[in-house]
Amino acid sequence: MIQVLLVSGAVLMLYNTYVGFGLKSKAPGGIIGERLAQLNVFIVLFTLGYLAVGVLTWNYPADTALLILALILFFGAIFVFLVLRLVQAVLAALEG
Repeated sequence: MIQVLLVSGAVLMLYNTYVGFGLKSKAPGGIIGERLAQLNVFIVLFTLGYLAVGVLTWNYPADTALLILALILFFGAIFVFLVLRLVQAVLAALEG
């Protein structure tokens, strides 16, 4: 169960990274472009941290603390996905 959460969350974070950099081309400058660049930096750091946790805990026996960590990371990946969808909607509304 823990490995499934870690792998699915890592795949979602890799997708989020791809989408985040794709959004950067839609808002190249201004305050929105600047904040989006900052968001992309944090998405990349979160993705790298996610992958590091997955690698470092892969062969650990399942326990409650590891399950809680995997759930927090998984729902964090979902949160990033939802934030990126919100940014997409804002950019689409600004384009008219």
